[in-house]
Amino acid sequence: MEKLSAFVALAGPGGKVLLKADDGPYRISRQIVIRAGGADGLPVTIAGADKAGNPAKAELVGSRADPWSLEGDPGSEVFRLSGGANYLRFEHIYFRNHGNGCFRIASDIQGLEIRDVDARNVRRFLENNASGSGAHASIYDLTIRRVTVRGYSKGAIRLKDNSAKIVIEDVLGDSERQDGDNFAMGISLQDTVHDVVMRRVTMMNSHDSTHEYWNGDGFVTERGVHNILIEDTLSSGSTDGGYDLKSSNTTLLRARAEDNMRNFRIWGDSRITDCVSRNPHKRGGNGKQNHFWVANGAKARVTGCQIEDQDEGTTAFEVGQKGEIIVENSLIRMNARARLSLIHDGGLLDIPAAK
Repeated sequence: MEKLSAFVALAGPGGKVLLKADDGPYRISRQIVIRAGGADGLPVTIAGADKAGNPAKAELVGSRADPWSLEGDPGSEVFRLSGGANYLRFEHIYFRNHGNGCFRIASDIQGLEIRDVDARNVRRFLENNASGSGAHASIYDLTIRRVTVRGYSKGAIRLKDNSAKIVIEDVLGDSERQDGDNFAMGISLQDTVHDVVMRRVTMMNSHDSTHEYWNGDGFVTERGVHNILIEDTLSSGSTDGGYDLKSSNTTLLRARAEDNMRNFRIWGDSRITDCVSRNPHKRGGNGKQNHFWVANGAKARVTGCQIEDQDEGTTAFEVGQKGEIIVENSLIRMNARARLSLIHDGGLLDIPAAK
């Protein structure tokens, strides 16, 4: 496995490097650095296969404590993609017991595809974080499809820098309530990440009880992030926000949120259409449980949504100073003793009569 980068270089554009799937697991104790790749339209494929060459998941096992605890071995990253690791495709791999990155993008690269991959008990599945002399580690043209991540303490996917042209489809992330690693986030977009599509993605059970305010979010976008489409997704069971969105030009289509303390937390400007918000649930810490929480100065337009629960402790809409939420053509079903709204000075909640 330590010669993988050399094998990738030998395979060349359009070539394949196969990982044995039927001779027992690969034992991983340190990162595997890859500095070679393919070409646009001719990626090098790194894939698990059986002895006959048929697709089969190759298992890569690390040293992370299982079951995980803060006091145990944190594990290491697995594939570190450095300068030159362009146009790579990874498929049919099963990661188990790894640290901060089954995939870590360490330099500016492009053309990465990850598909039909599973991971269990990891600190984080994928992130980009520059190393060495590199100031940035942006990824351009990233596709992640049919990936399952079960058991994470930090997150499934974190993308930073100026990463762009990103598609994340048919992905499941479930932290399984690994708690204590501070700010668990299913998918997190930071810095100036832009032009991202997340489609048929589920993020579940992000849990963080290390502070008085319990963090733990499903989908997170920070300020500076822009041009985001979130479509046919589900966020559930988080100790804070299902969707915690600070980005601009953010569109949600048929997003579902259930069982989070605040199902939708809007800090920037978002358009939310045909959503479902059910049964917000505060598990601990400070704060109120809400269907929609809108920050000071933020704006949200909600159209054609179903908003429902029977908990009298829910406040449906909490709007900060000069925040604004417009709720159009939506069904709202609440406990008769629940609070419809909490509007702070200068905030606005507008629920026009149905046409």
